[in-house]
Amino acid sequence: MRCLLDKNVLRYVIAGLYYGRLRPLSSLEMSVLSCWRAAEERGVALYISLASFHILQRLAGYAEVRVLLDSAQVFSPTRYHTRWTRRIQETTGLAREDAAMIALASFGSDPRGRILGVHTLVTCDQPMVHGYLDKLPDLQRRLRAMAIQLPAPFHQVALPRLATPDEWLAELKEGNAWKNPV
Repeated sequence: MRCLLDKNVLRYVIAGLYYGRLRPLSSLEMSVLSCWRAAEERGVALYISLASFHILQRLAGYAEVRVLLDSAQVFSPTRYHTRWTRRIQETTGLAREDAAMIALASFGSDPRGRILGVHTLVTCDQPMVHGYLDKLPDLQRRLRAMAIQLPAPFHQVALPRLATPDEWLAELKEGNAWKNPV
């Protein structure tokens, strides 16, 4: 199973690691740390966007950031990412940054280019989740129409599951996995 972590999840992981020694953690900090731990225990491959990686690299002097960077791989856009971002934005009305993150979950790859897409995109951004779920049938239709015209392996691209940290943690504990992207 592969999972892409949105920037807000990364922010809560770092805050939870840092503040865990100094004060009681917020429910979101506890939730994302629990997810992260469960994912690592179950061997889930964790990914962060290239943009998040560049930001975190500048903060690598902090132990909490290094721990996060050591546990996640970079996920980079592939061919058709920009086109799919634009179509997600047109269909859902989501902000470009949110649409790009969802598109990355479908049209992204690891540094070696061995995989395409992730199973789940974990985010704390409720408007992104609701905007995506509200238009999911339309997105599925548009992706199928686009993918049928693409060369291998892009013709097998799939939509990710969007989940909040609590939803994803429950799925991990139950052993439920989302359908496999390429």
